[in-house]
Amino acid sequence: MEGSNNKRRRYNWIWAIILFVFTVSVIFIYQMFFKRAVFTGKNKTVAVLPFANLGVDSSEEYLNDGMTEEIIIQLSKINGLRVTQRSSVMKYKGHEKNVREIADTLHVAAVLTGGIRKSGNKIIIQASLMDVGSGKSIWNESFDRDINDIFSIQTEVAQLIADKLKTEISDDEINKIHRRSTQNLEAYDKYLEGLYYWNKGKAPAFRKGITYFNQAIQLDSGYAKAYSGLADCYSALGYGSYEKPINVFSKAEQAARKAILLDSTLADPHTSLGYIMLYYYWDLPGAQQEFLTAIRLNPGYTTVYESYCYCLTAMEKFAEAREVIEKAVQLDPLSAKLNTDLGFNLYYQHQYDQAINILKTSLALDSTYLLAHLWLARTYQEKKMFSEALKEYNRTLKIYRNWSVALGAIGYVYGITGKKQEAKKMLDSLIKLSDSSFISPYVFALVYTSLNDKENAFRCLNQAYTDHANWMVWLKLDPRWRLLYDDKRYAALIDKMGLPKFTGKFSKQ
Repeated sequence: MEGSNNKRRRYNWIWAIILFVFTVSVIFIYQMFFKRAVFTGKNKTVAVLPFANLGVDSSEEYLNDGMTEEIIIQLSKINGLRVTQRSSVMKYKGHEKNVREIADTLHVAAVLTGGIRKSGNKIIIQASLMDVGSGKSIWNESFDRDINDIFSIQTEVAQLIADKLKTEISDDEINKIHRRSTQNLEAYDKYLEGLYYWNKGKAPAFRKGITYFNQAIQLDSGYAKAYSGLADCYSALGYGSYEKPINVFSKAEQAARKAILLDSTLADPHTSLGYIMLYYYWDLPGAQQEFLTAIRLNPGYTTVYESYCYCLTAMEKFAEAREVIEKAVQLDPLSAKLNTDLGFNLYYQHQYDQAINILKTSLALDSTYLLAHLWLARTYQEKKMFSEALKEYNRTLKIYRNWSVALGAIGYVYGITGKKQEAKKMLDSLIKLSDSSFISPYVFALVYTSLNDKENAFRCLNQAYTDHANWMVWLKLDPRWRLLYDDKRYAALIDKMGLPKFTGKFSKQ
């Protein structure tokens, strides 16, 4: 009897072990294959890394960059998400780096990676969303679709990411995500090429961008975003003094207003128009209204914060301008352009040491960024570090040969440091250069001012006023005009432009 009981206990023990092993196995299999990893982050923040080219045709690089940017744009329409913007993520294009390290640098809780292969009329897109906290993929999928489905793929990806990050999407945001500026695939392709060149940030690329945006418009005359891209390229040519402002800003305005007419719900053209109102018409309240409209339409659109910072600075609302640009830097921390804008804001607040530090940061991010060298030079100049200033101005000329903005600035430094002959030689060089390319009267006025030739300085400033030179919006705040403060014509010109009244000194918050 006792042997039978022992045998029964032995069987019970064996069955208990079997049941335990079975249970553990089931749980393990469930965890591994059925239970999906979930988002563990406290902050709903995401970075979309540049999509890799999985094909062999390197000429389609613009498609990969375009897909990356379009998904960023779509996600930025969702208020509950903080999405790292293009400039920062593009730093990782073509680089093999640990995703967790990237996430730590960008301060995000999730990272989307992917790749694209185009074959004939087919497009294959692979995407994977990693939760940084757990190190696990919380979503991955391969889209094998007809190329005509590219729009719906972008929408799907945006909504799926929001869902995986447990983000609520309003009906209005869903409508914005689904809204398309064109249904013409060929026009969209040209638009992406235009965007690719616009993002290069140099005058020859802006001109190529204009070509592609115009081709997109020819294919779809109702393509609002293509008109907005066209406006931005024309404005950039005017801002950089690459072409006469009256020639290009007028075209920019026409394109921006057409875009708004076609789709007033887009933030892009309102930002474009605000930029034109600021730099071409010097209409600060009008520009501010456009920027605020753009922010209301798309709070995640960093370009509007950048332009709004310029506007608030021109309005002498320095602290508010700094808050605005710092918000943009949070969304795009590795952007040399945005960090330069922060340095620009500090420059106009006369916080020169802080400006130098942040501008050096900008150049560490991109040593070829033209405006970072320009503003660093001007900051050194105000600290009377003239040798350092000249070095930076000359560095801009290595990036863009014969850039009149830098040539005029060098001539000004020569003039105020007593090197009158060198200043006059620079003036002669600019006059000769004007035979073959546009030189802003604002540039000539600076050199004449450094030579204490006030008659010619005001003659050129009045011509710059007639030409609607964009740099004129800084006439009051630019400290290089201090040599004209005691001349009544200076205050009269500021008043004529409608800028804040000149009091004989800089405003400072």
